[in-house]
Amino acid sequence: MDDDLTITESRDDTTVTVAAKGEIDLSNVGDLRDAVTSACEDCDRLRLDLSEIEFIDSTGLGGLLELRSTLRSRNVTLEIVAGDGPVRQAVEITGLGELLAH
Repeated sequence: MDDDLTITESRDDTTVTVAAKGEIDLSNVGDLRDAVTSACEDCDRLRLDLSEIEFIDSTGLGGLLELRSTLRSRNVTLEIVAGDGPVRQAVEITGLGELLAH
């Protein structure tokens, strides 16, 4: 896994939280995708916590769009957590804003 991205996972009943810290870009978006798709086994809801992401490029945003589609096909609800700032703005611009936790 790339040193610029740290991924942790926790589970509470049927909700899994995958928290990412650092940067999401071409070099590590596959790591995030793999972690999320693996974590969503046997869960109803996956909370993707991006509040500690400092940077996300277009490849990372494309990866989030792909994850939304993948999780929908598995009947898993995706919720994205992002603090105010560039990551939240990027998520909203891509049309993923409906997934943002309030």
